[in-house]
Amino acid sequence: MPEETKQKRSRVERNWSTKKRRLLKPNIILAAMSIVVMILVVSGVVARIAFGVDGVLQTTRQKLVKKDAKTALEFGLTGDSSASNTQSIVNLTTKKWQAEIASSIQTALQSDQKVADSVTFSGTQYKKTSVMKDLSQRYLETLQRDRDFKVTSVKFDKYHNAKVTYQVKPIDLPAGQALVQKYVDEQIKKNETAASKLTQEELRLVEYAMVANNWDRVLKDNMPTSSDKIATIDLLYRTKNFKPEYQITKDTLNNILNSGLAE
Repeated sequence: MPEETKQKRSRVERNWSTKKRRLLKPNIILAAMSIVVMILVVSGVVARIAFGVDGVLQTTRQKLVKKDAKTALEFGLTGDSSASNTQSIVNLTTKKWQAEIASSIQTALQSDQKVADSVTFSGTQYKKTSVMKDLSQRYLETLQRDRDFKVTSVKFDKYHNAKVTYQVKPIDLPAGQALVQKYVDEQIKKNETAASKLTQEELRLVEYAMVANNWDRVLKDNMPTSSDKIATIDLLYRTKNFKPEYQITKDTLNNILNSGLAE
C-alpha cells in the first residue's frame, strides 16, 4: 500500500511538472515578445527625438516643402492664396491677415505726423476714419498684385524643419506714393487759397484723401518695382495623422511681406 501511494504521488507530480512546462513555454515567449516590442517602441521614440526619424521619405519632404513654400510665399506677399491647403500651412484666415496688414498700414501712416479728425475742403467733407480706411485699402490692393518670386534652395535640419531661400521682386510703395503725391500737389495748387486756410493736420487729411481717390488713376497698374531681393524663411515640420506638412508662424508671414516691399 505505501508503494502504490508513493507511485501514484510520483505520477501526479510527473503530470503536473509536464503541464507546468507546457504553461511556462507560452508565458516565456509572450514575455520575450513584450520585451522586443518595448525595445522597438523605445528605439522608435529615441530615433524620433534624437534623429527625427518618422518613416517619411526625404524625397517626399523635398517635394512637399517646395510646394508649401510657394503657398506660404504667395499668401505672405499678397494676403491670399488659391491653394487648397493654405490654412493648414499659414494657420491664419485670409480675412484676418488682410485686416492685420491694413491696420499696420494705418498705424504707419499716423506714426510720425498728426492727422485731423475731419475737414471740409473745396466743398467736400473728409473724415479721418473713412479716409484712412480708403487709403489703407488702396495700399492693400496694391500688395495683392502678383509678384515674381521663386524658391532657389532648401536646407533641412535633423528634425526636417526647412530653411527656404527665395528670390522676389519687391513693389516700391514709396516710389508709387511719390507719383500720386505729385499729382495731388498739383491739384491742391489749383485751389491754393482754400488750402492756405487749413492747419497742417487738416491739410494732411486732405492730401491722404486725395491720394486714396487718385491712386488707381495715377498708377494705372504700373506700380514701380525695385531690384530683386534674396531672403530666407523657416518652415516648421510636423506630421498629422501620419501625413507630413509644413507650417509658418505669423512672424514669418511678416518677414515675407516685408521682403516683397522696397525699403
